[in-house]
Amino acid sequence: MSYQYMRGGLDDSWGFLELQDKILEIAVYVDRFCEEHGVDYCLMGGSALGAKRHGWFIPWDDDLDIFMTPDQYEKFRECFRREGDRDRFYLQEWGAVDGMVTISKVRMNGTAYLEESLKDWDIHQGIYIDIFILHNCPSGRIRQMWQCLWGKYVIMKGLAVRGYDRRGGFLGFALKVMRRMPDRLWVRYGLKQVYRYRNENTPLLCNFLGKAVFSNAIYRREWFEPTERGPFE
Repeated sequence: MSYQYMRGGLDDSWGFLELQDKILEIAVYVDRFCEEHGVDYCLMGGSALGAKRHGWFIPWDDDLDIFMTPDQYEKFRECFRREGDRDRFYLQEWGAVDGMVTISKVRMNGTAYLEESLKDWDIHQGIYIDIFILHNCPSGRIRQMWQCLWGKYVIMKGLAVRGYDRRGGFLGFALKVMRRMPDRLWVRYGLKQVYRYRNENTPLLCNFLGKAVFSNAIYRREWFEPTERGPFE
């Protein structure tokens, strides 16, 4: 099979090359769009690891993740709404309240890739890349824990709203409680706690709205600034 963006001769033992080729098509568009409009971003998580270790995707990876700060994301969103190629792509925001978001996806129109937790939802289900928001993080431990607590609340509430089912244990109990909590009131408050340091020049950054737990979600700002361009497939 020939691919539009992936080079030939790659091992497809995991059966993901066709999907990765479409993800890369989205990434190429987002990269060019960001460069054209002065939006800064960086690869994160497994995508950053894949770039460093393989020069492309981790062979068994079925997604691509990038970081943007709140300011850069809002710039990207404004530019995309005004000038983005919306015939080909769709910007999908999760947990959007007062301009704040938990996560966003750039999805490709005319495609489908069903995630188990979302397969029954009447939403855009196209192939996508994820945009995670990289937030400023305070130095004090107590304030970090407060910011993290509310970040995890927002994520748990999102899982509960989407009907995520985990039988038994603390997580199952927490999800049942979350379903009874107001949908927007506490989510708005929680997001404000995550976003509250955005105008401060903190030495730390964090991703408390992701899967990483507390200390694993806190990073030194110097690791991200300045961003550098590098090869990816």
